[in-house]
Amino acid sequence: MNKNLFLFIGEETYLLNAQVNEWKQAFREKHGDINLDMLDADEKPLNEIMAAATAVPFLADKRLIFIYNLPDKAKTKAKTKNPDTESEKDEKRDEDLKRLEKSLSDIPNTSVVVFVQPNPDRRRSFYKKLVAVAEVKEFSALQGKSLMEWIQKEVESKKISIYPDTAEYLVSLTGQNLWRLSQEISKMASHSPNQPITKSLIDQVVTPTLEANIFSLTDALGVKDHRKAIQNLHITMEAGEHLIPVFYMVVRQFRLLLQASSYMSNNPNGNYASFASSLKINPFVARNTLSQVKHFTSAELKDAYGRLLEIDLSMKTSRIRTTADNQDELALAIERFILKFCCR
Repeated sequence: MNKNLFLFIGEETYLLNAQVNEWKQAFREKHGDINLDMLDADEKPLNEIMAAATAVPFLADKRLIFIYNLPDKAKTKAKTKNPDTESEKDEKRDEDLKRLEKSLSDIPNTSVVVFVQPNPDRRRSFYKKLVAVAEVKEFSALQGKSLMEWIQKEVESKKISIYPDTAEYLVSLTGQNLWRLSQEISKMASHSPNQPITKSLIDQVVTPTLEANIFSLTDALGVKDHRKAIQNLHITMEAGEHLIPVFYMVVRQFRLLLQASSYMSNNPNGNYASFASSLKINPFVARNTLSQVKHFTSAELKDAYGRLLEIDLSMKTSRIRTTADNQDELALAIERFILKFCCR
């Protein structure tokens, strides 16, 4: 393994980007900027990138090179007016990657080379070769305890504080995306400096995700609060969301609730982790769904799902018409669904 070769991969690009910035800062403090390169394969030919990676440091002991956007995807089956041209591009790309693959062993000890590929094509020969010779750092999405610990550290870095149950409430509104969480924590720190984050502050400052709004709507249905459910629907519409994807997210949530009801009936000792594994869904979604399903009977869920499918059929047969400019008919159908469910 080449100790100067690294591959950064993983879906949690916030952590990946933070690691890149830490390395850049540490290198600048020791060696300055002149031997630091950020190279984008979308903008530079691979031969120039390889030349930069093997270059001798200028008045220093080391060079640090980050390489982004290698063309490592499988060959495209382009449907263009000139497929021959696309095929030639694919072949040229493959030839360049093969040369780059062979050149990995030529990188001198004076160069630290980091390939940044959040989602590489693991079938490619170049990727397999790189994994064999480089140190791989994978940045996976944070969940559970690790996510709560990250939130605590992020909050503390802003000189504020948050209780664990409040942190979970924050995640229920923002989702687990660290970019979004970091942005919302910064907003709250600016809004109320040196003050602890409270649920009241979160409600005041944080804009919930669409998925959080759907959870809130189904929560309201669970306690038969039609006013809150309809209010939540209107908040979603006022946020500029088109109702068709909103409707299908409601359908998805009731389908998950039905699956959760069936799962718990067959697995009385099951928990959200086993439920998430069984359905291959996010553990956070699984936990929220299991907390909601307690408010519904199996008969209620089946009836609700059937009514939602009737709305779906009405849209597909144009009995309910909706456009980007006019969503009134679908909005009315969803409101009627809410009222019938809550008032039965």
